Amino acid sequence: MNLLEEIQNYWNHRYTGYSKVNEKELEGTQRESWKQQLQRLLPANQNIKVLDIGTGPGFFTIILEELGYTTITGIDVSNNMLEVAKENIQKYGKGHSSIQLMKMDAQNLDFKPESFDIIVSRNLTWNLEKPQQAYSEWLKVLKPNGTLLIFDANWYAFLQNESLEKEFEKKRQKAVEEKLEDYWQGEGIDEEKMDWIVQQLPLTYQQRPQWDIDYFSSLEGISVETEENFGDLVWDYEEQLNYGATPMFCIKIVKGDK
Repeated sequence: MNLLEEIQNYWNHRYTGYSKVNEKELEGTQRESWKQQLQRLLPANQNIKVLDIGTGPGFFTIILEELGYTTITGIDVSNNMLEVAKENIQKYGKGHSSIQLMKMDAQNLDFKPESFDIIVSRNLTWNLEKPQQAYSEWLKVLKPNGTLLIFDANWYAFLQNESLEKEFEKKRQKAVEEKLEDYWQGEGIDEEKMDWIVQQLPLTYQQRPQWDIDYFSSLEGISVETEENFGDLVWDYEEQLNYGATPMFCIKIVKGDK
């Protein structure tokens, strides 16, 4: 089994528990928080084509539909994630948009060049074997003047950093003491398998978002903006404790018109 298959297999087992985390967001304050932030960051024109890369349980696709975007495509490498995304869209969606879900590797997109006006991705790039190739593919299918939003974090960086690990364990213990959910344990989570996968991934050993900034800044005609500590804008208290040791960042890319 190659690394992509190992990752795919992990998420095919993790889908139920991961969907529950997303459903909690859709039923909590995070839904409105994310709507406000995406509205701030994205073009107002809603009759355009949007791609949600690594849609998982469909969180962004649901939010984007709620914002009024009419043509949305969600892709994921996991069949089980796509099945649960379909269920969540039926449960939480508005039914107003044309939504297409497709199985696809984020590192090898099967779309024509310049197909999408907006591309969004959350909590994906860290989990890719070939992140530079993925970013190249994403830019290829983005239209001129299109917007790419990447939300991610230095997930599992604490495995390589002792002080980060101490902070992570401290916050995790506080969550337990306050009888809040521990997002690092639960249904479908295989800590040993994930620890192994993480050690094979290149971005585990990079400082982000600087790595991403350096990559995009090396390309011509690309505008790059970043917001660090983005989680402060969208996470609730429980998420702050669970994820606080690995702050979320936002990268906004606008592709030039040439």
